[in-house]
Amino acid sequence: MDSQEKQSAIATAAVLLAFFVLIVLVATIGGGLRSDMRSEIELVDIDISAEALGISEALLNVTLYLDNCGSAKSSEIDVMVKAYDTDTNLFVISDETKAGKICGREMNSACTYLKLPKEGGYKLQILVFEDGECIERDERTIYGLENLEPPSDAKIAIREIDFLVETVEAEGEQGKEHAIVNTTIYIDNLGKDVRGLRALIKARDDETRLIADKNWEDLGFLKEGTTTLQYTELNVLNGRDYIFEVQIWQSERIIKEGSGMVRLSPFVNRTVILEEKEKTVEISPGVGIKDFIPSSKPVPEAVPRPTPEPAAPGFEALSAVFAVFVVFVVLLKRKIGGV
Repeated sequence: MDSQEKQSAIATAAVLLAFFVLIVLVATIGGGLRSDMRSEIELVDIDISAEALGISEALLNVTLYLDNCGSAKSSEIDVMVKAYDTDTNLFVISDETKAGKICGREMNSACTYLKLPKEGGYKLQILVFEDGECIERDERTIYGLENLEPPSDAKIAIREIDFLVETVEAEGEQGKEHAIVNTTIYIDNLGKDVRGLRALIKARDDETRLIADKNWEDLGFLKEGTTTLQYTELNVLNGRDYIFEVQIWQSERIIKEGSGMVRLSPFVNRTVILEEKEKTVEISPGVGIKDFIPSSKPVPEAVPRPTPEPAAPGFEALSAVFAVFVVFVVLLKRKIGGV
C-alpha cells in the first residue's frame, strides 16, 4: 500500500470517528435537553370534605393538588373522580374538571363535586390525564356520611311584598296587553349572617291556578339583623288576577313561603247579567292600568305665599293725633253751648 492509499484510509477513519462522536454528542445533549424540558405532573395531595344537603344526601368536595416537577409547561390537564359503592363495588357517580396547563416548577389545584346518598361507604378513584393519557391515579375510601347533620334553617322572615306596574305592552295580532309587574320582597334576617339562599317567585292565575311566569333570584349575602330588598319582574296577561308566591330555598329545601295578590281584572271591560231584566250589560272600567304606572314628570316647585306689605311709617301715630283733636273739638262745643 503506497502513501497515498494510507492517507486516504486514515482520512476515511477520521471522518467515521468524527461522525460517531457527533452522533454520541447529539444523542447525549439532545436526550439531556429533552429530559430537562419535559413536564412531570405529580398528584401530591388530596383533600376531601363533605356537607349534608338534607336528610338523605351529602355533597362531597374532592380537591386535588398537582405539582409540575419538570421545567416545561404541561399540556392540558384533566382530572376525574369516580365513586364506587364499597359493598357492591358498583359505580355510583363521577365528576370531572379541567386543571388547565401547569407551568414548570409550579403547583395547581382542581376541585370536583359528588352528590352521594348518606348511607354506606364509597371508594373514590382519582385519575389525572394529560392530553387524554392517564398519568396519575390514586384511591381513597370514605365512611360515615350518615353521621353528617343537615344544615340548620336560616332564620328569615318575609316582612312584606310590594307590586308595581312597570309598563304595559301589546303583543300579537289581537293586541293583547301584557303587564310587567315589578315585585319587591322585604326579607328580615333574624339569625346569623347567611348566604347561598335562593328565591323562587311565581305568578299564579287566580282562576285557572296555572303559572303565568316565574323567576329564580339569588339573595346573595344577608347580614345578621338587617332587612334586605329583593327585586324581580314578571310578565303577566293584563285583565286577570294573580297570586304572587314567594319560596325561599336553602340547600334544596324550602324554608320560608309568602304570597301576595295582584288584581288586574278591574282594568278591562267586564260583562254582568242583570237578573231583573235578564239581559247582559258590558261595563267599562273607570280607570286604566296605565294610570298606575309611575309618572316621570318633575314635581312642581312650591309657590311662595305672598306676604303683606308693611304699613307706611307714622300712619298709626297720625291716626291717634286726629282722634284726640276730634275729642277736643266736641268738648269745646259742649262748653260754649253751656255758656
